[in-house]
Amino acid sequence: MIRSGVRRAFRLALRRRDGWERDVEDEIKLHLALRAEQLAAQGRNADEAYAEALRRFGPLSESRARLIDAARHREQHMQRTELLSDLRQDVSFAVRTLGRQKGWTAVTILTLALGIGATTAVFSVVSSLILHPLPYPNADRIVHINQQPSEGNNTGISVTISAAAPVVRAWMKATRSFETLEGSQDSHQTMKTANGEQSTIATSLVFPTFPEFAGVRRPLLGRMFTKFDIENGAHVVVLGESFWRNRLGSSQRVLNQTLTISDTLYTIIGVMPATLGFGAASARPIDVWLPLDIRNDKLGMAVMARLRPGMTVGGAMKELDSIFARSQGFEFGKIPFRTMITTPAQKLRFHDSLVMLAVAVALVMLVACANVAHLLLARSATRQRELAIRAALGAGRGRLLRQLLAESLVLSFTGTVCGVFLGWLGLHALIALRPAALGALEAAQLDLTTLGIAIAVAVASGMAFAAMGAMQSARASTHDALKNGSLAASGPRGHGRLRGLLVVSEMALSAMLLVGATLLVRSVVSLQHADLGFELKGLYALTVPLSESGFDSRASRADVMKSVMSRLAAIPGIRSAAMANVAPGGRWFNIGRIEVQDEPPVAKSTSSFVDVNSVQPGYFATMGMRVKTGSTFTDTTAQSLQVIINEGFARHHWSGASPIGRRMRIAQTDSEPWLTIVGVVNDVSTSGAASESTAPVLYTPMTRVSGRPEVLIRATGNASTLAPAIAMLKQLGVSKPTPIGSMEVLMSGLIAGPRFVMLLLATFTVLALILAGVGLYGVMAYTVAQRTREFGIRVALGAPGQRIARSVIAHGTQMAVAGAAIGLAGAYWGTKLIEKELYGVTRLDPASFAVGAIVLIGTAVLACVVPTRRALSVDPMTAIRAD
Repeated sequence: MIRSGVRRAFRLALRRRDGWERDVEDEIKLHLALRAEQLAAQGRNADEAYAEALRRFGPLSESRARLIDAARHREQHMQRTELLSDLRQDVSFAVRTLGRQKGWTAVTILTLALGIGATTAVFSVVSSLILHPLPYPNADRIVHINQQPSEGNNTGISVTISAAAPVVRAWMKATRSFETLEGSQDSHQTMKTANGEQSTIATSLVFPTFPEFAGVRRPLLGRMFTKFDIENGAHVVVLGESFWRNRLGSSQRVLNQTLTISDTLYTIIGVMPATLGFGAASARPIDVWLPLDIRNDKLGMAVMARLRPGMTVGGAMKELDSIFARSQGFEFGKIPFRTMITTPAQKLRFHDSLVMLAVAVALVMLVACANVAHLLLARSATRQRELAIRAALGAGRGRLLRQLLAESLVLSFTGTVCGVFLGWLGLHALIALRPAALGALEAAQLDLTTLGIAIAVAVASGMAFAAMGAMQSARASTHDALKNGSLAASGPRGHGRLRGLLVVSEMALSAMLLVGATLLVRSVVSLQHADLGFELKGLYALTVPLSESGFDSRASRADVMKSVMSRLAAIPGIRSAAMANVAPGGRWFNIGRIEVQDEPPVAKSTSSFVDVNSVQPGYFATMGMRVKTGSTFTDTTAQSLQVIINEGFARHHWSGASPIGRRMRIAQTDSEPWLTIVGVVNDVSTSGAASESTAPVLYTPMTRVSGRPEVLIRATGNASTLAPAIAMLKQLGVSKPTPIGSMEVLMSGLIAGPRFVMLLLATFTVLALILAGVGLYGVMAYTVAQRTREFGIRVALGAPGQRIARSVIAHGTQMAVAGAAIGLAGAYWGTKLIEKELYGVTRLDPASFAVGAIVLIGTAVLACVVPTRRALSVDPMTAIRAD
């Protein structure tokens, strides 16, 4: 059924068209009559004169159509002119009206700006890093391919490995699930300049087809290497744009010049644009592109591929497993490594944290929209008298609605402009303040789609509630609204219930954010105070780059490090020092099956990643670790085959019994030697408090010095006391010793990512809480204004002020308690989203839920303070005379 207003619009349009046609007909008839009259005056009879006038006029139907079309254009032009005039008048009046209520207008605009700004900043990051992480053609079908052990020993370490060159060749030859596979091998290599100086550059070995795969059609200079270059063993290199511009000054003469990379001479054949890369997850651009020879069986490589249309990840994984089994001679069900396919977004290390922040900022946006809606409804309720006067003077319901919508649009436009600016500032602040662990944030850009959605939500909610307020105002009695002091009668009950519902919703959303923020705060505090199993204070690490300083032989390295260790012991302030292959913060894995003597043999296809560290006997004392059972190494020669294990490994295999003297090994074949356990040390978390400290760790004697040995130093002073160590290394011929790193700083940096995420969530929570408090304050202020006369009468009759204050605070607290109850119930399920981000606290931690409820109710009480004081300051005579 068509409503009366719509029917009137149809009748108006039809009447207007009928009017055009009547006007045209009248004009035509008048023109023919005048011409016929002129012809009759020349001596023709009436019929002949009219016929001649009609002939001279031309085809009547065509003329009528042209005249009607001209009339329609004129009418449309007049309508546009009137519409623009009305719009200009409405906007001008809206600006003046809002200008008279500067406080209310500022709060509304600020609320919109904060909601849009926060949403735009965070969702721009989500769009750049999760939704569109790769700027490649058909990026939705791009995947990463790795392998992981099909069976393990429950070592607690989940690590993937790069596929070997023979495996990739087999995949490329037989796969039907992928359009193309691209291998790559990233590393940092040493480059020597013409004057002999060395520097570290980021290199990537790729296939010649990689630029086409990434959507880069042509180099900036020269060409890309080809398969013929690889087949001929040509030492050619292609530069990255940033390296070319920053290191070589954008020289156009770089082609055919040479670079020395890792003691090999390469010829520069091209320069690739900066758009060639591995997506947002790659924080540092590639300096140099080198050819990857897939014929080299010793190479392992990361694999990126594009699925064929319609192919699924599960089907592709099964196909690659089948190809791997056939190519390596395994039975399909007993292969040691299975394929693991992930999307580029899943490769992002802080993917889950980013999703959590996106949900949090979405809740903030909902709180902001609810707050704006509440403010608009409250304002429309207080304008009943104004609207009633305008209606009494002849303004129709549509005219009033149009004016309220104009005000809403002015507010939305101003809030949007401010929100865009805040979003831009917020995004740049996120990038500038990011810790090193979240380096991929650098690739985030302001996303216009996200901005458009946020603006649309804010504008739509504002217009919808402005229209709702106008319709509720139209239902109110004009007679009652025009009475003096009719404020109490001006607000319909439905109006108040809707505003109360909006405030309860804001409180509920804020409660969910409060619980999540409290859980993260407690988690970060637990991380900061966790027992890592070794003493951080006074512990420093020094990497000695022997291979980059010309010490290539084992003998020269051993001699240099022997001299280094003896001289370190003589430096004042150094209590002890020891060498290791891996310092805290790093890891070295052995891959194979863990076999323990006198235990049932494990399946041959079993593969595990086991932490192994080659150390000197003084390593444990320098680290501050405790030897629980047995002793340190009694024989450090390679023939001794001694090993020290951690408590987690010992508990898993010899629960309650002594493992000293037992034998074990990490086997890939059956030829690996058995190692004898001589000691058990405490579990340590050298990769940060969030890492698994009870995972198996094996310590073996350091029998040879690697190219970059780590030296752990226990000192009594700060890092400045170790300055003589750097000078001593330079005297020994180590050209560029690395800075001495503090383990306190390193371990603090390992939790910088969770700490940064916690601060962001806490910021959004405080923002939502402030918005919810403002909403509650608005409701309570309006309620007190409505009940002014009632409070005056009660005071005049002797009611104590405490009773009136309790009634006001109780009303606000009731809404807060209702919101808290709903929010805590939502948090019961919502905390599943952050469960993986927690450490040392469960997602249903009672203390966190209690803190969330207490803070929310406390904020509600504070929001009621000003309205309560206003209620207590009511003068009885003034309040009674208000009507």
